[in-house]
Amino acid sequence: MPGHQISVQQQQLMRVDGLLPSKVMRPEDADEAAEGLRLCDLVPAAVIVWGGGTQIRLGSVPGRYDIAFSTEGMARLLEYEPADLTCRVEAGMRLTDLEATLAAQGQRLPLDPPHPQRATVGGMIAANANGLGRARYGTVRDWVIGIAVAYPSGKVARAGGKVVKNVAGYDLMKLHIGALGTLGVVAEVNFKVQARPEAQATVLGHFDAALPAIGVATGLAHQYLAPSAAILLDRHVLWACGLTADWRWTLALKLEGYAREVDAARELAVRSVREAGGRVEGQDIPAAFWNAARDWSAPAEEVVLLRAVTPLLRLPALVAAIPGDAQTLSQPASGIVDLRVPPASAAIALERLRGAAAGEGQVVVMSAPGSVKPALDVWGPPPPGFPIMRALKQALDPNGILNPGRFVGGI
Repeated sequence: MPGHQISVQQQQLMRVDGLLPSKVMRPEDADEAAEGLRLCDLVPAAVIVWGGGTQIRLGSVPGRYDIAFSTEGMARLLEYEPADLTCRVEAGMRLTDLEATLAAQGQRLPLDPPHPQRATVGGMIAANANGLGRARYGTVRDWVIGIAVAYPSGKVARAGGKVVKNVAGYDLMKLHIGALGTLGVVAEVNFKVQARPEAQATVLGHFDAALPAIGVATGLAHQYLAPSAAILLDRHVLWACGLTADWRWTLALKLEGYAREVDAARELAVRSVREAGGRVEGQDIPAAFWNAARDWSAPAEEVVLLRAVTPLLRLPALVAAIPGDAQTLSQPASGIVDLRVPPASAAIALERLRGAAAGEGQVVVMSAPGSVKPALDVWGPPPPGFPIMRALKQALDPNGILNPGRFVGGI
C-alpha cells in the first residue's frame, strides 16, 4: 500500500468516526498530490483528505479508510497581487496565515469559518464553510475565481484564473465547493479579496421571543447599511460566548464599513431593535465574542450538531420545532439554524426539524459521537439531481477511493 508509516499517536489524531488509517501521504504540490492519488487508485486504497481537521467530522461514517492524505506540505502563498485584489494559495494554507498576509496590505478575505488558526483553505472549500457573514458577503463560491484539483487518474485540472472576470471553467469550480473531497483533492485556489473595513461596531438586542428578532435581522439585511453578520443566540449559547443576559434570545449585529456608515448603521439597528420590542445592550462588546460565536458552530466529535437551512418563509416553523433541550445559534437572514442537542434526543430532533422544513430545506448532522452517528441519517433524502452527482462520482473517481461513503447518498 502506498504512503508512509504512521505512528500510533498519529493514527489516533487522524481517527475518523472510529476508523484509523494504515498509512499517511504528505504531497508537497498539486502534481505530487495527483501522483499520490494515482498510486492509491491502483490498489485501490481509500483516501480521506486532512487539512486542519476542523471539518473532518462532517459526513457519514466512512465506508473505508486506508490513507490519511495530508495537505500540510502544500501551504504556500503562490501569488498575490494587492493592486488587483487577487491571490493564489495552496490548499493546506491556514486561514490565519492567509489573513495575516492580506492584512499587511490592508486587505482581507471576508470568509470566517470556525477555528481559522487550524482551518485550511482546502477544508473550507471542501466543506463550503462560510462563517457568519454569509448574508452580506456571500459564500465561498462568491470569492473563488480559480481552482486546481488533483484526481485519481494522476492528472491535475485547472479552472478559472487570476482575474475576477475570468469565467472559464466556472462549473468545475462549483463542482468541488462543498463536495467534501469526494470528487478530487483541491490543491490550489485563486481568490478575489477586498479592502479591510475602516470601522466596526456591535449592537446587541435582547428579546423574549425569537420571531421579533428574526424580523429585525431579515429587515436590516435588505438595507443599504446591512450588518456584516446577524446572529440570534439563546441565553445558553450567549453564555458560552462569554456574555450573559436575562432575556431568552439575543440578536447580535456586527456593523462594518467607513466610520460614518457604521455610525448610521448603529442608529438604524438600535431603532429597529427597540421598535420590535427588544432592549439594546449598552456595554462594550469584546472582539472575543464574535470569535466564540464563530467557533460554536464547528463540528466536534463529542457534540451532536445539527444544521438546518431553509427558505426564509419556512424559518418561523423551523424555529417553532426547535426542541426544548437544544442550544441554538442561527443566521436568520440566511435561513440557517445551528443546534446542539443531547445525543439521546438527536434522532427525534432530526425528525422534527426535517418535518418542519417540509421538503423546502435541508437538515444535516454536522457532527455526532461515534456511539450515535451510525444510527442517524446524516444527509437526509438525496436531492432530485442525485443521479447526476452519482454519475460525476463514477466518472472522476471510478474506484471510489475518495472519502468513500461520506457524502450524500453514500457517495
